[in-house]
Amino acid sequence: MSPELAVAHCTQRPVDIVFLLDGSERIGLENFRYARTFVEDVARRLTLARNKDDELNARMALLQYGSEAEQRVAFSLSHNLTVIADSLAQMRYLDSSSNVGSAIIHAINNIVNGQGGSQRVARRNAELAFVFITDGITGSKSLSEAVTSMRKVDVVPTVIAVGDDVDMNILLQIGLGDRTAIFREKSFSQLSKSSFFDRFIRWIC
Repeated sequence: MSPELAVAHCTQRPVDIVFLLDGSERIGLENFRYARTFVEDVARRLTLARNKDDELNARMALLQYGSEAEQRVAFSLSHNLTVIADSLAQMRYLDSSSNVGSAIIHAINNIVNGQGGSQRVARRNAELAFVFITDGITGSKSLSEAVTSMRKVDVVPTVIAVGDDVDMNILLQIGLGDRTAIFREKSFSQLSKSSFFDRFIRWIC
């Protein structure tokens, strides 16, 4: 089956995808680069919205998170492949500790919503997907508050957990209890390989 046929059902369906990329020191620079390449590959494969008013197709955003006070929005929800690719190329690895709870709250307040959290930027007709890319170990401070916030804005989570040493309890919390939403992979280098990548694209579509 050609890639076009495999993801034909991806077109038209409106989805706003927010990637939350773990920038912790455990990840390492090489794996950070693999994750960055994966996000760009996703942007190139999906059918992106035609313009900011398009109510169909996909838009993407990315937040890299580190410690409780370290969150960097690489790009807000965008349909523009050039903006996405350029922003990814300029993104610098945080090399920090990791706290996913504060990252979720930051993403909701600054990507899903704008103007200090008072106005929704994500399209109301679109599925709101949070895709976590992590080595599976992260701090849990503010996590219960973050999970409540995800439910309030109807986030559909996907967790990509790489490596053998993961905290399944935290992964299940950010996956809102859905084990099928947790993708396990042995190494970051596998993310853009077709065995994983095609399965992810079918899932996110």
